[in-house]
Amino acid sequence: MKLLKMLKTQIAAALVLIMLLFGTIFTLSMVALNEQQSYNLLLNITTRLEQTAQNLVTLGMNYAMNVPQDSSSYDRDVKLYYRAMLGQIEMIDDITNSFMTNEFSPALTNAGDPYHPHLTPAAQQAVLAVEEIWKSFREGIIDALGNNNGMPRLDTAAEYIARFHAPLAASIDILLTKIQQQTEQQLNQVYQVHLALLFTAVIITLGVFGWFYLVVLKPLKNAVSGFQKVAQGDFGYQVPIASENELAIMTHSFNALSIRLYAIFRLIDKIQQGSDLNETLGFVAEEFSALLPLDWVGGLFVTCDNNTIVLEGSYRNGKPEVAQRTRYPLRNTLLLKALESGEPLHIPNMPATGNENADFQFLNYLINAGLKDAIFLPIKDLSPIPGVLAFATRQENAYTPEHLELLANIAGLITHSFGKTVRLAEHSRLAAIGSFASGIAHEIRSPLSTISMALDYFRSSELPGAASKRANLAHKEAERMARLLEEILLYAKPLQLQLQLLDLKQLLLQLFETHQEIPQQKQQHFECAATDDELNILADPDRLTQVFLNLARNACDAAPEGSTIHWHLTREPLSRSIVISVNNRGEPIPNDHLEKLFDPFFTTKTNGTGLGLSIVKRIVDGHGGDIEITSTQKQGTTITLQLPQA
Repeated sequence: MKLLKMLKTQIAAALVLIMLLFGTIFTLSMVALNEQQSYNLLLNITTRLEQTAQNLVTLGMNYAMNVPQDSSSYDRDVKLYYRAMLGQIEMIDDITNSFMTNEFSPALTNAGDPYHPHLTPAAQQAVLAVEEIWKSFREGIIDALGNNNGMPRLDTAAEYIARFHAPLAASIDILLTKIQQQTEQQLNQVYQVHLALLFTAVIITLGVFGWFYLVVLKPLKNAVSGFQKVAQGDFGYQVPIASENELAIMTHSFNALSIRLYAIFRLIDKIQQGSDLNETLGFVAEEFSALLPLDWVGGLFVTCDNNTIVLEGSYRNGKPEVAQRTRYPLRNTLLLKALESGEPLHIPNMPATGNENADFQFLNYLINAGLKDAIFLPIKDLSPIPGVLAFATRQENAYTPEHLELLANIAGLITHSFGKTVRLAEHSRLAAIGSFASGIAHEIRSPLSTISMALDYFRSSELPGAASKRANLAHKEAERMARLLEEILLYAKPLQLQLQLLDLKQLLLQLFETHQEIPQQKQQHFECAATDDELNILADPDRLTQVFLNLARNACDAAPEGSTIHWHLTREPLSRSIVISVNNRGEPIPNDHLEKLFDPFFTTKTNGTGLGLSIVKRIVDGHGGDIEITSTQKQGTTITLQLPQA
């Protein structure tokens, strides 16, 4: 009985019923098609009989109108008319004999097997009439031709055919009419049965669809409406349940979820409003007490040495607590186990667990505070600093599987909120550092210009060899510092683009011509190939030139002396983008370096600033493009840019 109430059983039964109905209709359609082909074949044979008889009559009449006047013409007619007459007579014999024996050979039907038609009594009477008339007509033709096959009386036979052909034509016409009537009658019966079955199938299908709407679509529509209401913020909405199938189970689960969402909505709202860690912990301590037993909650974050973890803040009985000890070892602890697994860790019997291991100092701290059951929730993937959110209660075995399931389901929201709090603090610190670095760069640039001018003066003076060498070295370092400051300021300030329509190939060719000194330093040269003519993009020419100059210098620095730097441009119609690849045959870049090439201040060059590729990526991203670097021993290093097509 329970199985019959299951939605999958009911749907399967309905589908089987529909398949059986339409299978029957399909089978009947095939039968009707075969019947149609059979009757069409019978009609074609009868029509062929009629046509053959007409051909025989036509031959006779034509000969009667054109009787030869000399022996040579007669010899010609013997070869033509006589043989044609005998051929038509033989064909009529074959067809009438097949009608009489009710078996048509493959030679007549062009089919693989003999054909045995089913004829009605009226059609059979018409066949007998044709056979009788043809037998008499045939004997008359043969008598008229005479017994001399070498000198047949064609004129007499032609006159006989012209005078006595009417009864044969009339009988064949009657036969054709009877067979047409039989065909229409049989096909009409098949059509009526087919129509009745089709009507029955439509009625049953409509009934199945009506049942499907009431049992499946309508409850599903109500569920979707409930989902939409919850999505719009009505977290307490309940969907009505009117059945006992799988949809009802799903709706019941949704209603339970809706109630739970309503319970945690205020918590999430307050967590998002938290401005710092202590305030966020206060929200958790206040709101989570309605969802699970909670006497203590605290946030711990790993220090930079990864050996200890710090209790940054905690709440006890809903009030902030000043911890007696804020730093705990991390090695060989349950805190580390939770961080490594990335899953909530439940410690149901803390006194027994903590007393067994002296390394569990944080756990013993909780035990000394009178807490007996705890859950460690790792804050790892969504936070720049790994940490653990600890829940604890004074009750033994207080956290049931339902509590753990709830916490596991909303763990992502909680850790995201705490990660957001930590990230906001980290971003504020980084923003302050960036602003400070930008200010320092501005302050250093002016005295650095003065130093460069002084070094230029000393370089232009006549100095001893060692002093001149030191002055040149200092000047180069000053130039490098100036470049670094410019790149820091460029990287720090907001990116503003002046977009215009550009021909990418022409931009590259112009850049190669203007900056020929780049490849000439190592006797290298650039080679540019394009697979399409339409390579237009919407971009800032100055910024894009800056990107290509950086890539050109990097490629020349990495490629061997005298080698070729290959630039390849192509258009991708599906993504509507232009792809630019720059390939050099230099030494491959290690995999651990590939992951860091776009990081600010990462460089493998002795005199590099580490900001070139970071700026390149920032400009490419600003154009809505993408950049990727691959490097292998066989292919060398390839930088691939993808920019939107105009």
